[in-house]
Amino acid sequence: MVGRKRTIERRKSKRYKAVEGAYAAISPSSHKLGQIIDISMGGLAFKYIDTKNDGTTNQTQAEESIFLSSMGFYVGNLPFKTISDNEVTNTPSFSAMKVRERRVQFTDLSFKQLFDLDFYLKNNITDHE
Repeated sequence: MVGRKRTIERRKSKRYKAVEGAYAAISPSSHKLGQIIDISMGGLAFKYIDTKNDGTTNQTQAEESIFLSSMGFYVGNLPFKTISDNEVTNTPSFSAMKVRERRVQFTDLSFKQLFDLDFYLKNNITDHE
């Protein structure tokens, strides 16, 4: 394999594709709400509309917890840290709104939060990756 770089998987938890209709929202009033792309016990990725429309993110707002929701399932107030937040450039744009993808890692989850997250995962992932 000369000339090829191998990617090293750094995640501790396996990621799963989320079902259609699974959403994440950052609080308290960041206006960042979007569809979950993939999720695990360690974190998730979701796409959202950049409401600022200037290409920058406002990290100065208090973003302390994330909420997950889908048909009949809800997990709230999960502490997290942002791993990345990038503009999605490979999707066709029909308006001036920019789509961003945020990847977060859950931090310091309590036993109840872990239990609730596990239940949410079991009911909101597709059977295949």
